[in-house]
Amino acid sequence: MIKSNILVDMTELTGTVLRTLLVIPFLFQLTEICFLFYPITVSYGCQFPAKWTGLWFQKGLEPPIRIEGDTFSWRGKCIDSEGDLFLIDDNQLGCSRCVVIYEKHPNVLQYRETFCEKHHSLDDACAKLSVDAHLHSMFRVNAAPVPCPFRGPFTFSYSRGHGECNYPVSTIDPCTDDSKLLFRFQACVDVLKSESSEEELTCVATWKEGSAHYLVGKLVNKKNYRISYKDEDTYRCFIYDSLPDSYILSQSADATCDGLVSPREGYRTLRLTQSGYPDIKCQFPRWVTAHHRWHTLDDSKSYIFSHWNSSFRISHRDPAYEDSKVTCTEEVVHTSNKTVVVAYSSSGCNNGFVCLSFHRRDKHITELQIGSFVRRAEDACPPVRVSGPQEYITLVTSTPRTKLCPALAETNGLRVETGRLSSLPDKCTQYSTAVVGCRSDSTLEFLTTCASYRDLKRFQCHGAWEENGRTYLVTGLRESRRKYCFVFSAHSRVTRMSGLHDTCSRSIQPGITGNLTFNITAAGDCDYTLNAVSQITCTESLLFASLLAFIIHIR
Repeated sequence: MIKSNILVDMTELTGTVLRTLLVIPFLFQLTEICFLFYPITVSYGCQFPAKWTGLWFQKGLEPPIRIEGDTFSWRGKCIDSEGDLFLIDDNQLGCSRCVVIYEKHPNVLQYRETFCEKHHSLDDACAKLSVDAHLHSMFRVNAAPVPCPFRGPFTFSYSRGHGECNYPVSTIDPCTDDSKLLFRFQACVDVLKSESSEEELTCVATWKEGSAHYLVGKLVNKKNYRISYKDEDTYRCFIYDSLPDSYILSQSADATCDGLVSPREGYRTLRLTQSGYPDIKCQFPRWVTAHHRWHTLDDSKSYIFSHWNSSFRISHRDPAYEDSKVTCTEEVVHTSNKTVVVAYSSSGCNNGFVCLSFHRRDKHITELQIGSFVRRAEDACPPVRVSGPQEYITLVTSTPRTKLCPALAETNGLRVETGRLSSLPDKCTQYSTAVVGCRSDSTLEFLTTCASYRDLKRFQCHGAWEENGRTYLVTGLRESRRKYCFVFSAHSRVTRMSGLHDTCSRSIQPGITGNLTFNITAAGDCDYTLNAVSQITCTESLLFASLLAFIIHIR
């Protein structure tokens, strides 16, 4: 009985298997028929490389292309890929296209694509890709700059298809930032379309393809700096070749790499010749370089001299300003208290020769005058000054010594007749003129009172000198790094005085202009006035002065 049941089950199973085998060929035939009349794109899904994630600029497209995950912005979504080939499905158009993407640099992608059609697979779509298809270039939005492949300085000639402009010579200056170069184009009277301009190039990508070298950068005309440039206006592509001590390169006409066949053919071609930096032929005066670091009075800038005494760096406390490097190239005048030199200065992309005049005021006080930038060293310090005198920059060392203060007037007792500041605090809207100050041998003291407010500030004298009937006094606020310059001149028994917090300006009018101004007149005995007003003990050599709301300004 058991054997009989087993035979029956096996017979039924065998019949089922045979029927299934007969149906399978029919199903395959049915699938082929359906595929023939209804093409199906097999979707495997794919992701673009994560390093491509971000926004990409392409000429003529707005907004920029976004690549992220499987999305290629308005092109659609990636559904299959192999190497640098991608099958992108466009749901809106109901078709797909093969796109081949080449990464030339982390900041540059180039691609070719097929027409958007209905394709069976990646292989089917990419079989229609032609090497003659247009090569599109994409540049990363807000790309981080890269070092330029050539640094300069250079001289160069250029052409825009109407002859070579080689005189006067054009120049390329390196910038403090090695990702920037400054092109100074000169106009040639006999060459059509040559023009004078300054163009700053910021390098964003370089790569080599075969024997050709490529560079992508953002080129901005410095003379039109007020214009708000868009990426379409600034991105340019270059192809270049290096020769001994020179380069030849051509530039694209727009924000693409189109039309760049060779370094000798393009919208604009240039031939660069290496030129050396100016020779160091002098040193700065010893009484300056004896101190490694100098500061402006407001401590906003530091002048740091090298150990070789032939260069210094101007460092700004505000990071928004770029540092400058100044190198001595030729000494023009040298006396015990004055030295004039020609120097080569570079700050950012602003390079050129300048005339520097150092004036010795005290062992710890120096004044510096800096002339205008010129292109030629021989024009830096002309025998006859064409423009007006340069403003003085007052510099002090980090630890200036304390010295005797100069006499402010003929008598020992002084009183301020008038006083003014650029601003007053709210508590001093109604102030009293009963304000006094005094001078010891090496300290100026100012007592400020208005309404219920009163305070005392002491300044140590660091050095003074006379010039054209005026006295310039450099002081330091006690328990502070701040320095101040007091400029005053005496007329009969009245001394007109102004205070400055940044430099000893020659354009100041004592008692009239400045951060604070006041007039001083004789007022009698020092001890009597101080004891009566402020109960401060002064020596017989103290002098008095009244000052309105001075303490508020110098905090």
